Amino acid sequence: MYQVHIGRISFTSPGSLQISAGGDGKSLSINGKFGGVEHTIDHIKYLRDELASMSTMDEYVPFRYDGDSTLNGYVKVTSSSIDITRYIQGGINYSISMEYVGKEGDVQLESRLTGTLLENDFITSTTNQQFHAAPGNNFAYIHSGLPGRNIRTARDITSSSSSATTNLYINQSQVLRDNNAIYQVDVGDFYKGACEIRMGEHMEKSSIGASDTVTQSVKCGKYAGDWTVGDTLVIENGIFKMVLGTSTVTSSFNTFIWDETQYATEKEWVFSEGDPASGQQHGDTFKGWHRVQILVNRPELVVVRCTTYKDADTRGKRLVVDFSLRRGAHHMGVITNYYTAGTNINIALESAPSDTPDTTNISNGYIVDGATSPEDGNYWILGGIKQLDNDTAITDNGMMRNLSPGSVFAFMVGYELVDSNTNAALTHNEASNVYKQYIDNINEYQKLVKA
Repeated sequence: MYQVHIGRISFTSPGSLQISAGGDGKSLSINGKFGGVEHTIDHIKYLRDELASMSTMDEYVPFRYDGDSTLNGYVKVTSSSIDITRYIQGGINYSISMEYVGKEGDVQLESRLTGTLLENDFITSTTNQQFHAAPGNNFAYIHSGLPGRNIRTARDITSSSSSATTNLYINQSQVLRDNNAIYQVDVGDFYKGACEIRMGEHMEKSSIGASDTVTQSVKCGKYAGDWTVGDTLVIENGIFKMVLGTSTVTSSFNTFIWDETQYATEKEWVFSEGDPASGQQHGDTFKGWHRVQILVNRPELVVVRCTTYKDADTRGKRLVVDFSLRRGAHHMGVITNYYTAGTNINIALESAPSDTPDTTNISNGYIVDGATSPEDGNYWILGGIKQLDNDTAITDNGMMRNLSPGSVFAFMVGYELVDSNTNAALTHNEASNVYKQYIDNINEYQKLVKA
């Protein structure tokens, strides 16, 4: 059975399709009934919510129709409505209206690059590590600063194969944000190397009578959806992945780095407050995550906000944590905001590392995995923007925190990826340069423009 693909979601071929054109442009509307390839009500509810979310985000997305490839191009969902007669298959109808922007040859993509060096205590001038990555398989790339282009292999999140990859070109220059970049990309490649948020789960079936399959719900807009305590939250860009912890007694997250054919070098990180007691790995820990909010959900950038608290009796002492991930990045930015400025917030490995972390560059803003033979050959990195506490009682735990207490704690978690051919990191993947990529910040906003 044919399907229609709008942005990141796919569903049954429409029962009717209408194309309108005039002096003010071209529009496309489709109407149909869920239940052709959507074999569970849970799946249909997911589609209902994501279509509503897409209708409010004012973004252009790729459109593909298996029944008529001549319609493939880019659209903006302007409205959607779901008519529920009964909560059964065949009892839920949809109607979607879209602005039809054009086919691949009618448009090009532009990355508007702005930003500034993050205010920090270590790096005071711009570096040659400003970076951005266009979608995988992009072509005809142009930027007046003529940036260097380095390849990173990323997981292809558009493929059903867990080991499928795509090549991302990491464009780097000391003047990258002085001008915008323009490039072309095929509709089918739009989400290659993109950032993605998966939040909660829904049930799907491959066919009527087949067993239900638990499927992580890919978010298509900024609506958080039906997330409850203990549900999954994943953000990834095909290079770096963060999985939010589901414990009810600690606020944690796990990180991974893509290493040629799979995610590897998993590390679990835990937030805590204050000094660890003698012999303990953490300070006072927070409760599990209680709320998740989507702040930004675009192919080039995702930001999610997670909220918890520390006091079990009053359910007070709030901690808010924003996690941000950019397309092409080997690292994730984190900003915590605590209810008081009178204490330290710590980030640390869940378990004490077997090898003492390398603090050679703690006065330059970051510490690195000190293992002589690290897991999968790659090294974790922690970096901050303020002077860091260099007490070995802290750093030996794989812990990092600001030297001075404060309500805000900004830091990054990343990886130095070791090249299998040389057994060393390529220059742009070295810890010092990954840290500079965090500090020498680029704000990227990808737009669709008429060619």
